[in-house]
Amino acid sequence: MPSAIAAEAVVFEFSKQYEALTLQLNSEPQQVLAELLANPPSADTSDTQKAEYYAILSDTYYALTYPQKAIESARQGLAYINKQREPWLYHNLRLIEASALEMAGKPFEALNKVDAAIGWAQENEDEKTYLLGLYVRGSLFSSLNEYNAAAESYLEAYNQTTYYTGKTSKANIAGMIGVMYENRGDYALAIPYFAEAVAHARKNDESLNLSIVLYGLGSANFRVGNIEIGEAQILESADIAKSLGDTQGVGYALKLLAEISIEKQDYALAEQRLHEASEIFANSENKPIDFQIAKSLFVVALAQHNYQKALRYSRIAKVNLDPNLMPTEAIQLTSLEGKLAAEQGDYQAAYAHSSRALTLSEKYHESRSAEQIHTVRAIYKVRASEQANQLLEHQNRLQRFALNAQEQRNMYLWSFIAVVLLVCCLLAVMVYRVKSQSRALVKLATTDDLTGLYNRRYIIEQLDRQVIAANRYGYDLCVAIIDLDFFKKINDSYGHAVGDQVLLEFSSVCSENLRRTDLLGRIGGEEFLVLLPHTTLQDGYNALDSLRCKVSQMSDVVGIEGLSISASVGLTFNAPNLDGMQLMANADIALYQAKTGGRDQVIIHPTSSTSAS
Repeated sequence: MPSAIAAEAVVFEFSKQYEALTLQLNSEPQQVLAELLANPPSADTSDTQKAEYYAILSDTYYALTYPQKAIESARQGLAYINKQREPWLYHNLRLIEASALEMAGKPFEALNKVDAAIGWAQENEDEKTYLLGLYVRGSLFSSLNEYNAAAESYLEAYNQTTYYTGKTSKANIAGMIGVMYENRGDYALAIPYFAEAVAHARKNDESLNLSIVLYGLGSANFRVGNIEIGEAQILESADIAKSLGDTQGVGYALKLLAEISIEKQDYALAEQRLHEASEIFANSENKPIDFQIAKSLFVVALAQHNYQKALRYSRIAKVNLDPNLMPTEAIQLTSLEGKLAAEQGDYQAAYAHSSRALTLSEKYHESRSAEQIHTVRAIYKVRASEQANQLLEHQNRLQRFALNAQEQRNMYLWSFIAVVLLVCCLLAVMVYRVKSQSRALVKLATTDDLTGLYNRRYIIEQLDRQVIAANRYGYDLCVAIIDLDFFKKINDSYGHAVGDQVLLEFSSVCSENLRRTDLLGRIGGEEFLVLLPHTTLQDGYNALDSLRCKVSQMSDVVGIEGLSISASVGLTFNAPNLDGMQLMANADIALYQAKTGGRDQVIIHPTSSTSAS
């Protein structure tokens, strides 16, 4: 049987087979997955067809709540194409990857990919990709708890879309707006949007979407106090998920139904539902979910005064807790341990747990302070008009946190008899802090994570600024692109760890040999852009050739036997009629000449000699 996807050689939209499977995905996700896995692309399938196959496979894993498999599938598809040859398919695969990253709890990692896709769609007047980009960016901002930015993206997509089905349909976007309001705690605002999405899914027999949005509607109703209505809607969601073979969806529904049972003080039913959810998630390797289930069982055992069972669930929760990735959960668990000790009459242990919870909370807030400042700077690039208000809001929140923390420290001076009351107050404060801290932003810096050099976006911004300044004030400006020769071969032969070591050593060599006024940024895997302001062409050549010689000596520093490192450099000189992109293109041409002419050399672009003279 041929591959499930048969795309055109060059695509500007997904094939009819892809669209058909996407529609089938709404009602028969397991069948779509089985069909795809049974019919992978053959060896003679074109790269474009392979990329499209992995796009729908990633979408299918995402629909079935397998984020890691969705990420891996999207990246397999991206490996077959590049941005220059297939820009439309490339950016749409990036958006699919970004959705999976958001589900996996890595929204920060996906922001740049989504912004690039939105920019490309605007430049090329691609409405569908633009709307999908807004949709995905809204979900990223919602996960980052930047709800104003999320609302801005979602509402723009909601007001502009004319699609009736698919991710960018008005009803589907309405469901995501409901999720955003629910995450923000505005459950009453979320209900009408969820209801719109539910009505659409029922009318169009979209079973999978109906299960998802019913879950959201039931959760929102439960949070506003409509417990019976909410429970009925979540039960219906679980039944639909079960009929579709969506075991993950059943597991999430059971976990929420257990919360409702705890609220109704039906602890036996809550425990039963949590155990059923635990069995479903047993093989998913999803430690955050395993932690949440164990913590909920801990709460149930405490409510039943079964301290031995509570201690056992506490230990299970600890096994699944990564304090570095789950700081607020660590605070919650420590506070619950304090409550357990207090109920057992061990007030000294209760006090110790409470003190530790407060210490963890203070460290958490201190670590978040720097992230908040950096993230506000990053969000400014998307929403410049709101930056000042957001920064002020977060600064005020941090001041309130600091004041609360000081008040809590003063409270610990109370007598030993008041420890139990102190634990209760602390639990209340922890809940307040978790809800407040959920609005915090995540760091998005201007530097490359590995090398510490400027990242692509920032160095290109600096290039444009330097060109404008050089033309205005009449000073010399050299622009060069450096490429480490045979870097892919280094990765293949010695491993990515050695490749990373080479990149780090290269950045160190550049920092030691370039001037403070020179600017250097990483624009690709092994490509670097260098700006040399107030530098003549001859001086620029001399400086870069000297740097090239230093790079050739890096093999001795890295210390890998048989490893040879060299660099090729393309150099150009600014002229009044050139802009930043043209200078980069000239430098890239010169770099190509350096590579084809034997590598390990500095080549000047032919027109630069005339410009310099």
